[in-house]
Order: sequence, then C-alpha cells, then structure tokens
Amino acid sequence: MTGDGAADRGDAGDSDRPPDRVVAVPCEGDDVLALFALADGEPLGEVPVGSHPVHATTAAGRTFVATMGERAVTAVDPDGAVSRVETGVLGPTHFATANGELFVSCTAGDALAVVDPESRTLVTRIGVGAEPHEVAVAPDGGRLYAGSRREGVVDVVDPVARERLGAVGVGPDARVQGVAVGPDGDRGYAVDQAGARIVAFDTDGGLVRRDGAGAPTDEPVLGEAAVGADPYDLVVTADRVFVPGRDDGVVHEFDRDLGVVAVHEGFDRPVDLFRIGGEWWVLDAAAPGLRSLLGAVVETPAPGLVATRVGDRLVVSHYDDDRVSLVDVEAGPVWTAETGAYPFGSVVV
Repeated sequence: MTGDGAADRGDAGDSDRPPDRVVAVPCEGDDVLALFALADGEPLGEVPVGSHPVHATTAAGRTFVATMGERAVTAVDPDGAVSRVETGVLGPTHFATANGELFVSCTAGDALAVVDPESRTLVTRIGVGAEPHEVAVAPDGGRLYAGSRREGVVDVVDPVARERLGAVGVGPDARVQGVAVGPDGDRGYAVDQAGARIVAFDTDGGLVRRDGAGAPTDEPVLGEAAVGADPYDLVVTADRVFVPGRDDGVVHEFDRDLGVVAVHEGFDRPVDLFRIGGEWWVLDAAAPGLRSLLGAVVETPAPGLVATRVGDRLVVSHYDDDRVSLVDVEAGPVWTAETGAYPFGSVVV
C-alpha cells in the first residue's frame, strides 16, 4: 500500500538495529498510541494522541500519528511529550516523506498537508482530488503521487515547489486506493477499488489537462488489468506487481506490463504481501496465519489487518482482536500482547 511501500516489504533487513527498539501501535478505538518492547512485547504504556489514530511514521527523532478524526496530526517525542500540528482540514490518514518534509493526505479536506517535522509546524496545504488516500514517492524523491477516491485520478505533486502539477486520469468512476511507483521510477500503478482493476501509467508522460467542463485529456495511461474483487493495496517490485483481491480471496501476480503471471487462490481475505526468506508471505484479514504463495503456512494468534516489516519478522496488528504480535516466519509467533481497541498500522522506533 506507499509509506508501506515495496522497499518495506523487500529482503533488506533491520537485524543490525539496537535491541531496545519500541513498537508503537495507533489504537483507533481508544485514541492512544500503545507502546511495546520489540524484544519481548512488554507493555511500556500508552500515549493519548487524538481521535481515530490510524497510521504512524518517524521523522526528526519523533513519532508522528495521523489522527483521522481531527484537523491535526500528533507528534510524540522520545520522552513521551505530545504536541499537535494543525492541518486545518479534517481526516489525516497517510504519510509520505520527501524533501525533508511530511506530506499528509487529509481525506476529508481534499488536500495534502505539508508538515515540517523539525519545527512541528504546518508549512502549507496542497489541493488535490477529493478524498486523497495513499501517497507514493518517486525513487528520486522528485514527485509525489496521491490517489483520489472520488475523482478517479492520481494527482502528481512537486514536493520541492509544493504544488500540484496535474493528474493521471484512471477513469471517471474509479476509486483510487493503493498507489505505487516502480523502483526504476518510470512507471506507476494505481488500484481502482470500485472497478476491481489495476492501471499502469507513465510517470514521465503528459499529465491530465482539464477543459472548462473538467474533462481529462492527454492521459499517460499505459494499460490496465482486472483483479480480484475489493482490491485495496498493491506491492510493486522491479519485475512484479501483486494485487490482493479481498472479496475473492485471490492474489493476482503481474509482470511490469500487467501481463498475468499467476492468480494465487485459496486465501480468505488477503490484504498485503511481504517477501521474507525468498518467499512471498500473504497477510490475511480473515485467517489466523500467514501463508506463502508457495503454500507454506505460519499460524498467528488471530487474523492480521496490517503488518510492519522488521528484519525477517513482522509486527502484525490483529485489528478485530485488540492484540499485536511479533511473528517469525520460521519459528512462528515470538510474542503477543493486548492493545487498546482496533490496533492499526504500527511503526518501530
């Protein structure tokens, strides 16, 4: 799904990091950031962060939390001190980092809020398509791509000039959820949840220009393909694109040109994939376990909605069970801890 891009799912590990790291989990139902020791899952306390926290990231030595029910994001210092950064519009959900700044999609405000993580201040807001969701960053950091869930476009933003350059038209009825850019930077991909399809676009092509009626022209779309029902996110590597279809229990595997390589079946509600130990492991929101595309299974205490890669392990948020686990694909669960209500996307600091 972007902040959780392909680089976070690849084979590069974090095993050389210090052992006293902390797992920070936004708990959407209790408006807190729950803290646990990464090594053993020991609870370290909770930090109130505001209404409906859903995603977190780190910048300038702090943890920033997107509080979807507010017109602000929350910054948490290492000592637990909390401060608010006003976005001015409602619905902060996802983070992207570029040009040393945080770009926060504000779903109810139709904008990207630009935050200076050092000073913890709002720099500006960039107007984008209605209900922006995930934001992808080009490999060189020179462009941002924000999907609109209402207007059927992927907005293209210059993070240095802090301005919208134009948009890629995905389709007038499209609901753009996941957005990603391939590691070579020349090709982007957008998941259309409403149309159950994936669209490839040329990141260097002409952007959408709009006539007086707002109709898009000159679209740099390279192709599209059907995927399983209710797709939400995607994973992109140098030569593969994976799209889980949640309602059909399938994972479509494409080449970079969206030619079908395989359709992997037999899942309950697949939501994400991670490459660990040479295999692709699928996170399932309706089955208590990880299953690889090759058929291997690792049991987990409960289904997982979101996971964060830490070396060869995953921190899995069990959203409906109010728990979080550290799972090793070789040894199984390392620890499981109780959280506040509805734990969502975690970050390890």
